[in-house]
Amino acid sequence: MLRSFTSVYGRHVRLEPLSAQDITEEYVSWLNDPRAVRFSNQRFFTHTMASCNQYHASFIDTPHLLLKIVINSTGQMVGTMTAYASVHHGTVDIGILIGPAAWGKGIGQDAWNALIGWLSRNPSVRKITAGTMRPNVSMVRIMERAGMTLEA
Repeated sequence: MLRSFTSVYGRHVRLEPLSAQDITEEYVSWLNDPRAVRFSNQRFFTHTMASCNQYHASFIDTPHLLLKIVINSTGQMVGTMTAYASVHHGTVDIGILIGPAAWGKGIGQDAWNALIGWLSRNPSVRKITAGTMRPNVSMVRIMERAGMTLEA
């Protein structure tokens, strides 16, 4: 379903598969930053290089994607995205994590739009979903600006 993914470009970012080399102390620090994960289930865990490498390995030989968000002009990784595919249902549930240094710059919206666009052109994808807590106003706005609608 999603195995054909290589890279997708937005206006200012590109999405590429996250490699084991991309799992750095900085990446781990994003997952352990209470501000960055305050609306995520990741807030209930303490992450380590080992746990992040294990998570990365869990995507191998699956229909799911674990992507890095890279600034086109600098090559700097500033976040990650996930796309969990249900092959039988033709659905994909996406998520995003932006490192705090990149907040408020439109990077999340650009990355979100790029992935939604790519998924929308994939004939095996019938529906794209995502979720967040209602108080996560920034994420709600990203979804709404991308054309997503509230279902439940």
